[in-house]
Amino acid sequence: MDWKKLGLRVLVAIFGAPLIIFLLLYGKLPYVILILVINLAAQHEFYKLNEYKGMLPLKSIGMAGTIAITFTIYYFGLEKIWLIVLAIFYFTLLVELFRDNESATMNVASTAWGIFYPPLFFSFMILLRELPSELNMEYYLGGRWVLLMLITIWICDTAAYFVGKAIGKHKLFPRVSPNKTIEGAVAGVVFSFITVYIFHLTYIESLSLGHCLIIALIVGVFSQTGDLIESLFKRDAGVKDSSSLLPGHGGMLDRFDAPTIVAPLVYLYLKYLVFA
Repeated sequence: MDWKKLGLRVLVAIFGAPLIIFLLLYGKLPYVILILVINLAAQHEFYKLNEYKGMLPLKSIGMAGTIAITFTIYYFGLEKIWLIVLAIFYFTLLVELFRDNESATMNVASTAWGIFYPPLFFSFMILLRELPSELNMEYYLGGRWVLLMLITIWICDTAAYFVGKAIGKHKLFPRVSPNKTIEGAVAGVVFSFITVYIFHLTYIESLSLGHCLIIALIVGVFSQTGDLIESLFKRDAGVKDSSSLLPGHGGMLDRFDAPTIVAPLVYLYLKYLVFA
């Protein structure tokens, strides 16, 4: 076990986690700014992965699109997001038309995919935080739902890591992530259930135990899926981390790959199945 890297991870978490928790509980524009910063950093890292493969994404268009998407989701929800995405696609096509570069198809595709992953997916963190306002419920509840999801993701990731290191024998997905094990993945799911059960008893009175357990299942399965998806992109690009921005953690994309995939699913579950 790399104790130096583990120490750096813990140190960054000690300073970063309280700020994230404070902003997500407070919500509103400061929280949106936090999501925007994460979106821009993660998107920049994703575009760098594409560049390692010889693609030339239109980064300035993509990042301008991320700013537009993040604030559109905050002020208008999903209602007008298709207009923003359509405008970005048209503009990307027109600019690429006048670029003197090879692989136009891959350049456009990488630019477009960099709008969805991670910015659009991760912006569901805003929709989840603002969901109580849509439902005419107390605003603070959204902060608790986001906190439940994030802490469950962190516990799932930690349990999978330590159990996998200690007793993991069977590879989970060696083609993509050779260090992950089935034993670790199962431990991640089990500890997700334990975490949400404790949250339900102490902090989440707005959701039934059954709904909390379904959220645990979503987190336990899809947070690890999100990690594998990002590992797939990194392996394809031939790099270990998306960047070195966060000591001990890698890049912003490394740190927030799980909520990028989980947040849309939790939001859709709550809005259309729990509070429909």
